[in-house]
Amino acid sequence: MSLFFIAIFLGSLAFVINYTIHFASDGTVKFYPSRCSLISTVLVSFYVLLESYVIVPAGHIGIQVTFGTVNQETLGEGLHLVNPLSSVQNLDVRLVSAKLAGSAAGTKDLQQVHTDIVVNYRISGDRAAHIYKEFGLDLQDKVVMPFVNESFKAITAHYTSEELITKRDEVSAGIKQELSDKLGKYNIIVSDISLVNFGFSAEYQKAIEAKVIATQSKLQAEQDLARIEVEAKQTIAKAEGRAKAIQIETAAINSQGGQSYVQLKAIEKWSGNLPTTVAGSTVPFINIK
Repeated sequence: MSLFFIAIFLGSLAFVINYTIHFASDGTVKFYPSRCSLISTVLVSFYVLLESYVIVPAGHIGIQVTFGTVNQETLGEGLHLVNPLSSVQNLDVRLVSAKLAGSAAGTKDLQQVHTDIVVNYRISGDRAAHIYKEFGLDLQDKVVMPFVNESFKAITAHYTSEELITKRDEVSAGIKQELSDKLGKYNIIVSDISLVNFGFSAEYQKAIEAKVIATQSKLQAEQDLARIEVEAKQTIAKAEGRAKAIQIETAAINSQGGQSYVQLKAIEKWSGNLPTTVAGSTVPFINIK
C-alpha cells in the first residue's frame, strides 16, 4: 500500500508540473494540461487498477486489512477486486506439519522423559479472519507449539515410565485429545500427532537395560532347567525301558532252558577258533560226557 501512495504523489506532482500556464488578455491566468500530464494520469490510473486486483494462491484464505482494520469477509482462492488502499494477507488453510524438538516432561514415577513431537493441524477457513486478527501469521509459534508442549506434559504425568512404553498408543491418543481441546477454542483442528525419538535419562536407560538383561538371564535359566528336567526324564525313561527289556529277556531265557540257551547264544557269536590254552579239561561251549 505504501507504493500506492508513492505513485499517487508522483503522479499528482507530474500532473501539476506539466500544466501549461497561459496569460489571457484580460489579465487572467489559465492552466492547460500538457501531453506529459495526460500520460502521467493514465499511468497512475493503470497502477491503481493493478493494485485493486489480488490473487489468492491455492490452499490459502485472503485477509483484507485496511488502515489496521481486519475485514471479516475473507477472500477465497483466485483473482479478486479489492480496495486499493487495503493490503491482503494470505493465510494457509492446508494441513500443516510442525515439529517440537526435545520436549521434556516428568512421569508418574518421577522419571524424566524426552521426545520429539510431530503434529499435523489446519485452521478453520471460516474463522481465518478472526485467527489472523488475534495472532497474525505467526500462529504456530504463538499458539500451536506452546499447547503441544503443555499437552505432552499434562498427559505424561498420568503414566509411569514403563506405561509410557507399553501403552504408547494410548498416550499418543491422550495427547491428541488434550491438544484438540485446547486448540479447538482457537478454531485450529488437530489431525494427528506422533512421538519420535522417545527416551529417558541416561541413568534410567541403563537401569532399564540391566532389568532387561536380568529378565532375559532368568528366562534363559528357566528354559535350561526345563530342558535338563526333560532330558533327565528321557534318560530315566530309557533306563526303565532297558531294565524292563532285560527282565523280559531274562524270563524268556529261563523259560527256554537257562544255561543251554546262554551257551547257544555264545556259540552263535563264536568265530570258530579254539583258544591255544584251555584251563581245565573242558572244551568251551561243549559239554563232554
